[in-house]
Amino acid sequence: MKKTLIAVSLIAMLGLTSCGLNFGGSDDDKTSATEKTTEATTEDETEESTEDKEDTTKKSRKDKDTEASTEASSAETTTTKADKTEPTKEDTTKTTSSAEVKPVEGLSESYADLDNRAFAYDGKVFKLGESTYQDLIDAGLPFADKDLANKDNNVNKNYSTARITIDVTDYSHMQFEFTNFTDSNLTEKECVLSSVRWYPLYAPRTSYDDKRNADIEADIAESAKHVQFSFPLTLVKSDLLANAADGEEDNYNNVDYKIDSTKYYGKSGYHFEFVEEGDRLEDVTISYLP
Repeated sequence: MKKTLIAVSLIAMLGLTSCGLNFGGSDDDKTSATEKTTEATTEDETEESTEDKEDTTKKSRKDKDTEASTEASSAETTTTKADKTEPTKEDTTKTTSSAEVKPVEGLSESYADLDNRAFAYDGKVFKLGESTYQDLIDAGLPFADKDLANKDNNVNKNYSTARITIDVTDYSHMQFEFTNFTDSNLTEKECVLSSVRWYPLYAPRTSYDDKRNADIEADIAESAKHVQFSFPLTLVKSDLLANAADGEEDNYNNVDYKIDSTKYYGKSGYHFEFVEEGDRLEDVTISYLP
């Protein structure tokens, strides 16, 4: 089949330069962003105990029996109140976080499934090559007003939209491209998803101190409450290769899983970037070409 060369459009947005269907996801593309019990009270038994000891020789056996009965009653009351105490805020947070990062049905068990290129946002699954810009808008993804204002713009056949960026958290972001793979003109909102990228402004590194890494981990955990792929956002390179062993590694700690297009020049698939210090995921792009 005769292959068609997709027209390339130069796009400057947020200090980025994108070309048509360029799915590399380099560091230069990165968008800067601004960096971001019930303690059970006890009876004052120590003081009471001291006083009890001082009065021991003065009390009769009857007084002691009465005091023991009173203390037993007090202990029972304290136990009853403790049983009714609600979970602490910390416990509730842990439960909520754990529930929100469960795997989403519809995502693959393989970390680089070329037959099921998808991601989920707030539990809703979107597939590359199928889901449209309008589908993502309807699902409530936080697109900026300036981007939504262009959703009815015309897109020629074999052309893509500009890269559209959303802020997931203060320090993590996503980018999308939508492409017209038909033989007629479409509006941006009618084009299908052809590229999705997730990247945090910072990834944990062994050279960072514990406090900084903890802050970074917290932001990534917050991002994971909204964004999910078939792999965790805390992915390390060794886990990726253990799950999908046929990746192509380069000298920059990146791993690719891509196949040739049958209609266009070029390849598409998965591109993972890891930091050198600790091998943590710092950037991932999934692309699609028919």
